[in-house]
Amino acid sequence: MTIPIAVAVLATALLVLGWALAAWAVAQWRRAQRDCVAATEALTQQQHVSQTVAQVLQAARVALWEADTRGVFTRVDDTAARLMRVAATDLVGVRRVADTRDADHRDALAQRLADVLRTGRPLVRWPNLVVTAQGEPVWVSTTVVVRRDAQGRPVGLQGCDQDINTRHRLMLSLQAAERRHRLLTEHAQSILYTIDSEGRLTYVSPSWQALLGHRPDEVIGRDFRPFVHPEDVPLCEDCLARTLRERRVLPPLTYRVWHRDGSIRYHRSVLAPVFDDDGRLQTVVGNATDVTTDIELRAQLERVATHDALTGVANRRLFIEQAQREIERNRRNGAGLGLLMLDLDHFKDVNDTHGHAAGDAVLIAFVQRCRAALRPSDVLGRLGGEEFAAVLPQVSLEQLQAVAERVRHEVARQPYALPDGTVRTVTVSIGAAVALPAEDSDALLQRADRALYAAKHGGRDRVVLDPTAPPPAPAALPPFPALTRR
Repeated sequence: MTIPIAVAVLATALLVLGWALAAWAVAQWRRAQRDCVAATEALTQQQHVSQTVAQVLQAARVALWEADTRGVFTRVDDTAARLMRVAATDLVGVRRVADTRDADHRDALAQRLADVLRTGRPLVRWPNLVVTAQGEPVWVSTTVVVRRDAQGRPVGLQGCDQDINTRHRLMLSLQAAERRHRLLTEHAQSILYTIDSEGRLTYVSPSWQALLGHRPDEVIGRDFRPFVHPEDVPLCEDCLARTLRERRVLPPLTYRVWHRDGSIRYHRSVLAPVFDDDGRLQTVVGNATDVTTDIELRAQLERVATHDALTGVANRRLFIEQAQREIERNRRNGAGLGLLMLDLDHFKDVNDTHGHAAGDAVLIAFVQRCRAALRPSDVLGRLGGEEFAAVLPQVSLEQLQAVAERVRHEVARQPYALPDGTVRTVTVSIGAAVALPAEDSDALLQRADRALYAAKHGGRDRVVLDPTAPPPAPAALPPFPALTRR
């Protein structure tokens, strides 16, 4: 019985071992199946990532390529072939990477690729021009690294060219526009500036320094008022306020500004408010042009048109206008107004004997002596030839006669030195008249001229007063009697 029992035990043990081996084999099979599924999923995911990366690179127009140590293509992707407008077979094993570049960049890229192989340092985003098979230049950004074998030895290069043609050309256009803007702002005879609603200058162009002497950094952030002549500050404040209130461009404003050296310049400025899409004020843009030369030229032309070229006093037209203004003022204030008509005695003899240069010299000296004798408020003018006139505001008849005698004495006080070296005594005849309340400048001139005629025919070198006296000033009204309560 012992042997059969042992055999049964052995059989049972073998059966259990078989079951265990079968269970282990099943477990191993299931694990292998799971690993296979996981590997398949990982491979699928890797393929998906690779496809996604490839799509992204293709969408970003990034061309991938490899080259050997000589710089000759060993592999290019489809994007690289499309970028260079050539089949991949015309590149791989045939052309160097540098040979696909513009002549200005070809040698530089070859040197950089050699440096990458020699030093191991990558070339990162270097802008250069690829030339397609049709000769079209395309800007790319090139990145290159070393490709190594299992032992770490360099066996070639891996690189990519990103198409930046549109972006780079836009950047070049922007740079060109900035250069043009800089040239305009630096050399234009006008100042571009921005100003906020409080009157602070938030930007001024470099031409400010050329036109007004201050560096832009000395001006930006400051209030505009210290740079403007005090009398013109209210005009500028009103223009800015109206521009903001009416939200439009107003007509140009001319005003005076200070140069850094203390001189005054004339500027003509236009303001334009700038609003955002919601109608909120962003800034006010201004353009100021230096018009000093125009203003000074206009003043010179106006002076030529209104003043005697030889003596510098008012000509007949300006003198009549000024006399009429003084007459109207006298009607309002009743302070008195007098007029003198002056004529040089025997002036024709000076011209005939000594020449017109001598006559001009006498006229110039005569005006200087008249100005010395007249008051600062008096207006002197040349009516023609040797005939002059003077308007004297706020004078009585006695004062008018005293001033006229002073002028006559000053004119004859000292002989005149003539250009030919001789001297000549010159006298003047004067007719004087006091303005009447209702007369105009023509009537006043006629009365003074009649008095002058009388002085000439009375022996010259004298003052004759017009006999027409103005009416006495009205007596002051008596004060109102004090009111008393009843």
